[in-house]
Amino acid sequence: MKHESRLHNGIVIPTLGYRIDKDNKKTMYEDILAALRAGFRHFDIACDGDTEKIAGKAFEDSGIPRYQLFLTMKLANEDHGYDKALRAFDRSLKRVGTDYADLYLINWPNPAAFRSQYETNSVDTWRALEECYKNGTAHAIGMANYEARHIEHLLENAEIAPMFNQARIYPGFPFVDNLDCAKKHGILTEGFLPPDHKAILNSKELNIFAEKYHVSPRIICIRYLLEKKCLALVQGSGEEELAQSAKAFDFSISAEDMLYLDSMRNYGPANIDPDTCDF
Repeated sequence: MKHESRLHNGIVIPTLGYRIDKDNKKTMYEDILAALRAGFRHFDIACDGDTEKIAGKAFEDSGIPRYQLFLTMKLANEDHGYDKALRAFDRSLKRVGTDYADLYLINWPNPAAFRSQYETNSVDTWRALEECYKNGTAHAIGMANYEARHIEHLLENAEIAPMFNQARIYPGFPFVDNLDCAKKHGILTEGFLPPDHKAILNSKELNIFAEKYHVSPRIICIRYLLEKKCLALVQGSGEEELAQSAKAFDFSISAEDMLYLDSMRNYGPANIDPDTCDF
């Protein structure tokens, strides 16, 4: 997986990443090792203590040097606020067994527990990430699951502009406002499928395009993101299946077909409003 992209602060990041699913703890250790054998070096670690520990053990046991890995860690909803965020980041580093994160993200813009103080709390939380960036324990910082309005609010109050945006983007759910807002500000976006995405991959529409381009529906989803100048988080299990992800670099999807993929039915969950949801 040698294809790479660059953040606006100059940090190089592998274009394909492996999304570590916190709900698959029974197979997580072996899944991570399989992804490493398949060539993945960019890993997205869920903001979950057990997941961080399992991931850290897998990385250590793999024998792959830390400098060859690109590790993304995330701030959980309950840890927003300046002091809490700094403490949470320190705990995450210890669990994973490293002294720095290649990328640290706020996982959710407006958690229910802090919603009444959003205007100030969101700024204080980002200030903590800026501190991690300044002291070198986070080489890049960014956000996940933000709507365009949250990105703009962050930028209006940030000393250091976010380098990275992570969002649910796939055929049938192009999340145009989010992606366009990030592009306007030079922020690199990484897209991913929802955790339960069988209906998307099994959809008639996606399988028509998979047959047309002689690849799997999952690779169509990856190529869809690459056509949008996004990075792609890959899910799946098994070394052979994961290794096939590199085929996404071997073809292009026509502009006409991209328009159809944008507008096809959304077989995944509806959009979740971070300002009104119950978490």
